[in-house]
Amino acid sequence: MLATEWPEYQQVDPHTLVDRPGTPLLVDCRTTLNAESWRAAGWTVHQLGRPGK
Repeated sequence: MLATEWPEYQQVDPHTLVDRPGTPLLVDCRTTLNAESWRAAGWTVHQLGRPGK
């Protein structure tokens, strides 16, 4: 779960983290990340206030 707009988190490469959790699921509470980049890296992404894909 991401609940901050800090730029350090926006610069994280999703490919480097995808193998860490058992299920790569991201809830972006601030809708600050590029969801398509995270999805392309294998993550399921939910952003509050935006329809899921």
